[in-house]
Amino acid sequence: MLPVILGHTPAGASTRQTIHYGQEVKSGYFRQYDYGSLENSLKYDSVDPPNYDLSKVSAPVALHYSNNDWLASPTDVDALESELPNVIGKFLVPLDQFNHIDYLWAIDAKTLVYDTAINIMTQY
Repeated sequence: MLPVILGHTPAGASTRQTIHYGQEVKSGYFRQYDYGSLENSLKYDSVDPPNYDLSKVSAPVALHYSNNDWLASPTDVDALESELPNVIGKFLVPLDQFNHIDYLWAIDAKTLVYDTAINIMTQY
């Protein structure tokens, strides 16, 4: 299974998207892409990129997370929840080993995540 996973990773992520994620980790802010001071000034009218205004998110949001996710820790999920105005629930995957890649590849992802997610979506 590992060759299949590695052959499809990072599927759906561009180089710029990966750089943007790194910028957010380094800065500690959830904000728009940092082009550098000069281009930021032209694009954003500020030397720093603006933070995303999550208070404007109007759709219901269900947060699914796991304790072993190296890209979205429970602390990150708590911070995100505090910024979003319409969180309908937080759902911890009940398996300590479950990590970020397991949302796609885990053999038990259907019972651990998908069934709950689909059930929630059918309510909206």
